[in-house]
Amino acid sequence: MKRRTKFILIPGIIILAVVATLPFWGMGPAVFLDSERAVISRVTSPDGKRTAQVERIVVGGEPSIVVMVRPAWMPDWYLAGCAATSHHQDATARVRWVSNSAIDIRHSGEQRFWSTGSAPFHNEACGDLLVTFDNKRL
Repeated sequence: MKRRTKFILIPGIIILAVVATLPFWGMGPAVFLDSERAVISRVTSPDGKRTAQVERIVVGGEPSIVVMVRPAWMPDWYLAGCAATSHHQDATARVRWVSNSAIDIRHSGEQRFWSTGSAPFHNEACGDLLVTFDNKRL
């Protein structure tokens, strides 16, 4: 390989890698690597194709509850699925499938702190999923 080609190719690869990983850098890599994550509960859809799980994620000392949905065959990685909803405080929550394309979140937190389609470090919302809420004491 010619020296000039290497000089153009290597920076091009670096720029491509940075641009391709930008969604993961939104809050900074140090914060992401310092976060704590625990899966509280997991439920498979009636057709067995998707899994919804309630997770507690602590970022910078602030806890959040996140409901993630992913294909059932995918590994249990935080960035593998889409964010159905998140609660920007600590709360008790359970998820149940109403149908193959709808989930119901039963929770003890205040409704105003729930945000559909967003979660820490996650830009992808579940566009094909109906999310309903049932505020009851658990």
